Amino acid sequence: RLVRGHLKDNTWTDQQVIYEAPHETYRQTRHHYGCRIAFDPEGYLYFSIGDRGASQHAQDLSRPNGKIHRIFPDGRIPKDNPFINQQGALPTIFSYGHRNPQGLATHPETGTVWDSEHGPMGGDELNILTPGTNYGWPEITYGRNYNGAIVSEFERKPGMAQPTLFWRPSIAVCGIDFYRGTLFPKWQNRLLVGALAFEEVRLVAVEKDRVMHEEVILKNAGRVRDIETGPDGAIYVVLNNPGTILRLTPIVEEGY
Repeated sequence: RLVRGHLKDNTWTDQQVIYEAPHETYRQTRHHYGCRIAFDPEGYLYFSIGDRGASQHAQDLSRPNGKIHRIFPDGRIPKDNPFINQQGALPTIFSYGHRNPQGLATHPETGTVWDSEHGPMGGDELNILTPGTNYGWPEITYGRNYNGAIVSEFERKPGMAQPTLFWRPSIAVCGIDFYRGTLFPKWQNRLLVGALAFEEVRLVAVEKDRVMHEEVILKNAGRVRDIETGPDGAIYVVLNNPGTILRLTPIVEEGY
C-alpha cells in the first residue's frame, strides 16, 4: 500500500490509502521490497516495488513486482501512463524489469527521475527512468547469484535499456538524492549515493544522461540506508548498524 496523511503536532492523522496492490499478487517473502517515493516537477508521484524474490515477475506487466509505478498524489492514474490501454497490464506501471529499486530522486534542473537498484552479486545499477522502458531484469544483468550461479548469460538484449552506471562488485547501493543546498556550492545538482555493504556516501557528477565522475565523501561510518539534502543545506545520512543519523556540513577552518 501507499498512504498519505497529515502531521499535526507531531501526530499522524487523516490517513488515506492512495494505492493498493491487487491482493492476489501478494507474496510471503521478506526481501526485495523496493519502497521508495519521489515526485517530479509536474506533480506526478513515483514509487518502487521490488521483485519480492520472484525475478520472473519483473517482466510480467500483470504484476506490480519489479516495477516503478506512477500516479497522482491523490491516487488517480495519469491517462498517459505507458500501459494504461494494454490489456492485462497494471495501469500504474511506468517502467519494468527492475530487481530491487532502493533509491529514487528527481534531477533539480531537468526533472528526470533516477533510480538506484540492487543487483545480485555485482550489477548494482543507476538508471534514468523513461516511460514504458524495460530495464531488463532478470533477462540481462551485470551480476551473478550469491552462490556464483549465472542469472543470465546476457548483459545486453534489443529492447532492454542499459544502466547509466553499474557497480561490479556490488556496493549495495541504497538511497540517492541530488544535492540542492547552498552549504556545498560546488556540489550543486550532483547525485549523492549511499551504499550499505561498502558503508559509503558517493558523490556522482552527471551531465544530462551521462555519469562523468564519482568520488567517496564518507567511508566506514556505518551502512548507509538513505541520504537527503536538508532545508539548511546540510547532508543528512541515515545509517543502519549503528542506527544513527549523521549531519554533514563543511569544515570551517579557524581564522576564516
